Amino acid sequence: MEFPGFLGNAPVKEALSAAFAAGRFPHALLFQGEPGCGKRTFARLVAQALVCRCKDRAPCGACPACVRAKAGSHPDIRVVEGSGATRSLSVDQVKEITADAYRAPEEAQVSVYLLFLGSRTLEPAQNKLLKLIEEPPAHGVFILVCQSAEQLLPTIRSRVQSYLLQPPSLEEAAAYVAAREKIPEERARELARLCGGNIGRMLQELAGGEEARAFAIAQAMAEGLLEPGEHSLLLAAASLQKNRDLFREVLSRLGMLFRDGLVLRAGGSAVLGGAPQLADKLGALPMKRLALLAPLAEEYRQKLDRNANMALLVTEFCVRLREAAGR
Repeated sequence: MEFPGFLGNAPVKEALSAAFAAGRFPHALLFQGEPGCGKRTFARLVAQALVCRCKDRAPCGACPACVRAKAGSHPDIRVVEGSGATRSLSVDQVKEITADAYRAPEEAQVSVYLLFLGSRTLEPAQNKLLKLIEEPPAHGVFILVCQSAEQLLPTIRSRVQSYLLQPPSLEEAAAYVAAREKIPEERARELARLCGGNIGRMLQELAGGEEARAFAIAQAMAEGLLEPGEHSLLLAAASLQKNRDLFREVLSRLGMLFRDGLVLRAGGSAVLGGAPQLADKLGALPMKRLALLAPLAEEYRQKLDRNANMALLVTEFCVRLREAAGR
């Protein structure tokens, strides 16, 4: 099994390739990872390999099955995604998947279901999905894609083979984006450092979309944290109460800023958050305060994945930030 154009993640690629070559490919997989790391792209490559007619070098990219898979028209690859703000699957969608799953494949030897779970698939839908995974059809392969396995019921997690996808090295990411977007290598390296090698984020940063907005909010929150009152911090965070994905991205950016402040406070110089002057201001906080701030962003990313109430979570996070900073 090959993964053309998909960088990094060698252990995941090797494990799947070995299972594919041995004819022991799992019937249920979970690909998890931060936004922008390529989970969807990777899932589609795996699906393409499973229906490819060239089993010695799958996906070959040239056979009729690969051509249709890349075009999104292969009859044995079904893509299922929810709607609404959370893009999560509904009970009715899982019922449709179950009704369809026991039909024989039309062309390939397997039917592949790409299930993009969004950020908040509710328990009733997950329970119905669990029954399908527990008693799958012999020809079915189910590939679940989400940001964190913590979003799923423990019973589902125990019945899938889970793989964490991570960004490639900074060097690989910079070279790829420089070639694809035809930008100077220095600019690509700067983006790679800013985004931690996350290619999706790098491309969004260049486009000036949600990533740029998250960066601006993270900086405003960090600046507000350094001010004596709480008003600036709460004002900067206000828009996060209705946007779960934006909050997750802001938490990632804040984590890098706090990490940079800690590095500078300890006498280091390697900053990754893209705002060295702000990191220097954060570095003026006492070391013990910075050490408390740095883990908070990750703690609240995990809480976010457990579907906590957004308004309460954002407010609580701001309160915890001020307490940690001694404000």
